[in-house]
Amino acid sequence: MVSYQMDLNDERRAVAIDVALESPGNVRRRRIGGPALVVLGALLVAIGVLLLGSGSDVLGVAYLVLGAAAIVLGARARAFQRFVLRRAETLVDDAFRSGEVRYSFDEDGVTVDSQVGHGVSYWPSFKGWGTMGDYLYLRRGDNKLVLVNCRELAPEELEEVRALVERHVGSRRDA
Repeated sequence: MVSYQMDLNDERRAVAIDVALESPGNVRRRRIGGPALVVLGALLVAIGVLLLGSGSDVLGVAYLVLGAAAIVLGARARAFQRFVLRRAETLVDDAFRSGEVRYSFDEDGVTVDSQVGHGVSYWPSFKGWGTMGDYLYLRRGDNKLVLVNCRELAPEELEEVRALVERHVGSRRDA
């Protein structure tokens, strides 16, 4: 069994947001939604230009503004997703995102102890894992993350955690 204690800080919150941005679902949304918004924006701008040419000034300007906003949003989809994730994270109650969290990794799963309670996430509840920088993360089915700073573990503890993850979560590695 390996125990790891983590103090939640701004760096770890930023890593969690980066992990969320690179999740397969968010990458797929950007790949499909970004170009779709750009095409929709171009179409709205074209309609706005036609409406302005036919004398409908207010409606034409409205279509131009909406079209331009859609183009900008489509071109900057990743930045918009980052903004939304940061905003959502700041709206969460401080009790759920501050303080210390203790993880214990064993053959059953990951036990989590924090200010808000105690729980066990059994290995089948994890749908993927990966690394980002110095961090190893486990993603549960409900998209909650277990985040471990590899620099804070002894080499043998890190090896044991990786072995447990590979044995129980296996090839469900996030992209």
